[in-house]
Amino acid sequence: MVRPVDLRKKLLAFVDNSSGRDTEILLPITFVFEKYLNVEVKFKFIWDLLYIKRWQPDIILLPNIRGHNLYVEIANFSRKSGIMVLALDSEGNFNPNNAQHYWGYNYQQKSIQEWVTCWSQKAFEYAKKFHEKEDQKKIVITGATGFDRYIFMPKSSKSKTLTQLKATHYQMAIGYAGWAFGKLYNSQRNHSFKNFFPENRMKGLEWLEGQRLKVRDMLKSAIEAHPDVLFVLKKHPKEDFEDQPIEGLNEMNELSHYSNVRYVKNEISIEELINVSDIWTGFETTTLFEAWLYNKPTIILNNDTNFPRTEHYKGSLIAKNIEEFQAMITKQKETKDLEQLLEKKILGKRKKLIESAIGFQDGCNHLRAMYFFQKSIVNIKDSKNVSLNMRHLRLYLLMEIGRFFYKKRLFIQLPGFRKSIYVFENRALPGLEQRKEKVYTALDKFHHKKGLHHFLNENKWESLWSVLNKN
Repeated sequence: MVRPVDLRKKLLAFVDNSSGRDTEILLPITFVFEKYLNVEVKFKFIWDLLYIKRWQPDIILLPNIRGHNLYVEIANFSRKSGIMVLALDSEGNFNPNNAQHYWGYNYQQKSIQEWVTCWSQKAFEYAKKFHEKEDQKKIVITGATGFDRYIFMPKSSKSKTLTQLKATHYQMAIGYAGWAFGKLYNSQRNHSFKNFFPENRMKGLEWLEGQRLKVRDMLKSAIEAHPDVLFVLKKHPKEDFEDQPIEGLNEMNELSHYSNVRYVKNEISIEELINVSDIWTGFETTTLFEAWLYNKPTIILNNDTNFPRTEHYKGSLIAKNIEEFQAMITKQKETKDLEQLLEKKILGKRKKLIESAIGFQDGCNHLRAMYFFQKSIVNIKDSKNVSLNMRHLRLYLLMEIGRFFYKKRLFIQLPGFRKSIYVFENRALPGLEQRKEKVYTALDKFHHKKGLHHFLNENKWESLWSVLNKN
């Protein structure tokens, strides 16, 4: 049995913004560290690497070590400095048929973190292919931590969300999850879409542009045909690039002028938007899982499977054209039971699709991850050797000095300064403390409701693990 931490350890978590996927992945983890393991936790913006030297943490916590070059840099620097590195996985629903390289920005192609956390058995088997035998013992199944919030967080008030959207007079809402088509209009598009038709890159880009137009037209037709229905179009959170904050054309922004359309970027959380929607739609989106957890009918606006995709579309209605999409909307308006159109075997497949993708849907994936993380606490080194890194110092000075000169309207007009807009808008992680308080409060209630706090208070991790794996 692992004993509780006697001397208070320090954990430093890095994120690239104060809201969204990566932050939501980490908050349940930091809650357990703070409340039950007596660990001091601080969050820092991803450019503030100098804080590793300044604060000398015992643990570095990251949402992933593949999706951002700075996450990889932080992990490598910390490990060389004698600091323990813990990480989760932001994109753990791997498609075995996808050509996307497993390691992402981790070009050394070696495990840097203590544990390689996998969402599901499928992801576990996939990960083993890329790790040397000595590192395979690090690979564990935890479930997708970021999906826990759909279980433990109280559902938002629909009326409150509609008020935020200035759309209280609508009786029905359709949500759409963007696919990041805007990346087609960025200089890095070849890198972004390298897995689409790699044998003929131009063909792939042309295909994607065709899909963008097809989805746009399907949405446009539905918006015009149903003026009494609210359409909430959610921009993909990773569509923009740091060096190009000016938005490129996607499948939604040409439709934002319609009176029954609300084009949402980061103003409202994805779970709030799903909850307020009577139908949830998308071209290709993992938010289908979230919608299913909320018992929402889902529609895929695409029937072309000739590109790398996961199997979750098999649990949704598929609108192949404008006419089919219109008919589905009409069906929901008239009957409130759109999913009558789905075969029972498809509805039954959803549970298996969810399990295959995110592992567990009981809200306890963060505890499964913590079962392994807490094992590592006893291995924390007392001695660290954190040297001054000049690149970290430079990034810090650019961020701290530059904020006194930052004017968004000016910077957006200057190509050499555009990349820094992302930094200055997020450096202080605005709103993080408020979100942290909400998540911590909800988790505390959830643990008590499920009777999990007894195991956590008494440090009975093995017993907790047994309980979690009985469900």
